[in-house]
Amino acid sequence: MKQNVKEHFLELLKTDSSRLIADMLKNEVGDSQENFNILYSFCLSHTYPVAMRAAHALQFCCEDFPELINPFIDELVEKIIETKEEGVRRGFLKILAENVDPYEINNSGLLMDKCFEWALSENEKPAIRAYSLGILVRICKREPLLKPELESVIEIISNDQSAAVRAKARWVLKMIS
Repeated sequence: MKQNVKEHFLELLKTDSSRLIADMLKNEVGDSQENFNILYSFCLSHTYPVAMRAAHALQFCCEDFPELINPFIDELVEKIIETKEEGVRRGFLKILAENVDPYEINNSGLLMDKCFEWALSENEKPAIRAYSLGILVRICKREPLLKPELESVIEIISNDQSAAVRAKARWVLKMIS
């Protein structure tokens, strides 16, 4: 049965990157940890486009059942840093930014350092930078002493070329003020 689910999920992921496919996978995963684990494994064991599509579907799964990511929280930081698949990094960062308390992560300091680095890097895609800022806001709410450092980052990127990054920077200022 498990192999049939794997094969079925893989066939769906090979289809296309549409929201329809991601929603189909989200519905089929439901609240099943086992099916979530299968989808998560595709993020790590495949390359683009399957890995990116699996990460995209995981995002939607976590919107409805955020607890499904719990067994992987500590591993996510490692995978975010080491992956070469930009879509997987983006998907995992979005999951962390929206569904996980950074203090549930054992290596939250490493995550924080990388998020500062990515937020400042004009070489990173705007989504990576924006989700990094979102994670930093959540960290600053628990660690107010980091607020000046985040404000310095916002000042640096306030005139960024990316409208998305500028908009996220304005949002961050509102959230930490």
